[in-house]
Amino acid sequence: MSRAHPARAVLAPVLVGLVLGALGGWLWWTWWGPPPLGKVYDTPAGPTWYPTPFDPGVTRDFSGTATSVVVGLGLALLLGAIGGWLSRGRAVVGLAAVVVASLAAAAVMALIGVAKSPEDPQSRVDEVKIGAELPGDLEVSGWTPYLIWPVGALLGHMVVMLSLPTTSGGVIGAGRRPEHRSDVPAPQG
Repeated sequence: MSRAHPARAVLAPVLVGLVLGALGGWLWWTWWGPPPLGKVYDTPAGPTWYPTPFDPGVTRDFSGTATSVVVGLGLALLLGAIGGWLSRGRAVVGLAAVVVASLAAAAVMALIGVAKSPEDPQSRVDEVKIGAELPGDLEVSGWTPYLIWPVGALLGHMVVMLSLPTTSGGVIGAGRRPEHRSDVPAPQG
């Protein structure tokens, strides 16, 4: 098996990551949607949007982030496996490419998922009447949805790299015997 061309080892995982990130954004939105409805209430702090009913609406906010993590992990594992396969002759270069690809994929997934979502209803409360219904929005909370991509991709990459036979191009021993023999006798048992 020949060593992967450097451009293929770097560019292919990044392109795959961008495609998987776009797919992830669409899947995230599709799984989470349609957006929950809520109403604008008059509160001491001013007009405020709350989901209706409240508890399921707040749970829906958590499920948006959790859905992002689940979709991201599955696609990141796939990205790591594909990246490992494409860069199998250049493990270190491929590993760096998979990390860059996973970060790009996480950003693309968040951008597409949030772009498909309605605008943040709290930003519109001053434009509508009290009691008006507005759809909720999809958002990312915390760092976990972004960090799951590199973690999953590195795991997928590692599994592929450890599963593939080494090449004769010189990857850690590559199953070859040393070319010179030692003068030290083998231990006798």
